[in-house]
Amino acid sequence: MRESGSSVDSRLGFSTSLRACLESKGAEYAEFDKERMPRIFATLRASFKFSSHIIHILGTNGKGSTGRFIALGLLGQGHSVLHFSSPHLHCFNERFYKNGRIVSDTELEAAHQILQGYTCTKQASYFEYATLLALVLAQECEYFVCEAGLGGEFDSTSVLRELVELSVFTPISYDHMELLGESIESIATTKLKAMSKHAILAPQAYKEVEPIAKAIAKKLDSTLITITKGEIESSLKFPDIATYVRDFALFLQENFVVALHVLRALGIDDVANMPRFDLPARAQKIAPNIMVDVGHNAECARAMVQILGNKRVNLVYNTFCQKDVCEILTILKPNIDQLLICPIIHSRAMPRDELVAICTGLGIGYKEFVLSRSSVRDDKEYVVFGSFSVVEAFLEMWNARR
Repeated sequence: MRESGSSVDSRLGFSTSLRACLESKGAEYAEFDKERMPRIFATLRASFKFSSHIIHILGTNGKGSTGRFIALGLLGQGHSVLHFSSPHLHCFNERFYKNGRIVSDTELEAAHQILQGYTCTKQASYFEYATLLALVLAQECEYFVCEAGLGGEFDSTSVLRELVELSVFTPISYDHMELLGESIESIATTKLKAMSKHAILAPQAYKEVEPIAKAIAKKLDSTLITITKGEIESSLKFPDIATYVRDFALFLQENFVVALHVLRALGIDDVANMPRFDLPARAQKIAPNIMVDVGHNAECARAMVQILGNKRVNLVYNTFCQKDVCEILTILKPNIDQLLICPIIHSRAMPRDELVAICTGLGIGYKEFVLSRSSVRDDKEYVVFGSFSVVEAFLEMWNARR
């Protein structure tokens, strides 16, 4: 098995020491040793002061936004909180959101220097080291909202399970099948085995997930709260909730309500002072005719169709290998006027010929997308969808244009 990470952005402002350390860890996928992180954590544990409350976010879709809503709810009540998420769009610092802002290069470097005082951290992979940085940065915070990578019992973040106050499982879907298994049962079992003594399960797209969650909760003697679609719909009718989510896509509205359930489980009912949602590229309108979304699997594609309705758009798209591109584009096809292949430079990028062959087989018109001002017309609608690398490339072009 391998674990998720992301290559280091050479434009980052933090120290040469930290950059060199991360680059030495490997690219997006590093060889995974399920014993390594527990071994490192066991060595470090006595030296760390952990947050009083650790909330572990696992699942497939919506981990980032659900975690951010929880962090914002805590901030609104005056609590100190670190939200650790992955991957990042533009810079590595984005993974560490502390008390309402992305951590500075100085803070990140200080955490890195602390870790360098322990020989065992040199063994850590990219994502393991990012997790360790988050643990250092969260030491002064009351709450640590910690997002899993691929999720599951062997995830780097799961070494915290005994310390976790609440596990939160967002919708579990097909993704990373080459690592987690080909069936939804296999994927769900791997993710749900990371359950702590108290857990919340968001509404699931696949009926197989909930029985597996209940069986694992019984085996682990865990308290499991399941949220139903009906409870989501009822909550969205409350005026204060409806006002906050008014401009959100439906999947973000649902993630917000899941976050509210988490906050209530933590004893927080008042969200009147919750800051505005600030996690980019989640069905985000950056212009009247342009939406960007880091959708990466079939369920994300279905969510996008729900947003678009009968509207046809130019789909700016590209993806990584191992993604079910045929299913994703089949779902999106009724909404695609033309597919614009966005160039990305990444070791895991799908070869252009493979993407073209899928488009041809599905009867989807395509052409190359040039990242320039003239490629975006004011009289056309665009959806930028796919890997983080696609959205990153487009946003860099767009921000430079502005």
